[in-house]
Amino acid sequence: AACRAFIGDARLPRQALTRMALRMSRRLLSVPAIKDLASYEALKTSGTTMTVGFFTGHFSLAGKMYRPQFEALAQSYPKASFYVCDVDDAPQAAYDAEVVEVPSIVVQPLGLKPDGSPYDKTDMVVVAPELARYDQVITRAKAVIDATAVVEDPEGQRPWQFDPATGTSLPAHR
Repeated sequence: AACRAFIGDARLPRQALTRMALRMSRRLLSVPAIKDLASYEALKTSGTTMTVGFFTGHFSLAGKMYRPQFEALAQSYPKASFYVCDVDDAPQAAYDAEVVEVPSIVVQPLGLKPDGSPYDKTDMVVVAPELARYDQVITRAKAVIDATAVVEDPEGQRPWQFDPATGTSLPAHR
């Protein structure tokens, strides 16, 4: 006899339940989670045109509500590196990204501007909720991503360097 599970009034075979569980697990793992400063710094040399981070906290209900929308946004931009960072797990990464409120989305273009000059830390955009309008963070971040034109650097990306004057990291000097 086939093993069956009951969900409501419907009977589903075990294969269907396994397929649904696998589908859900892939969705949850689609955006990597940053747990330390080293993995955050490694994203800056990942070879993509920009990094887009969703900074949240385990205490943030809005972060839990809008994370699926952020993951859907990540599917729309294959040339960008998307990640999720809990500010309690990696506070130095949140400090480097200048996050002051959660949930926030940080867009850091990497590579060259259309005029040939390199992007740096001053080009980073932090999209934070204004007046507790958490529902607008994702749409405003999408507008920032769409408005950012990035040309890939033919020399490749080099590791960013720690700047003791600011306590954050800066792109390698050219």
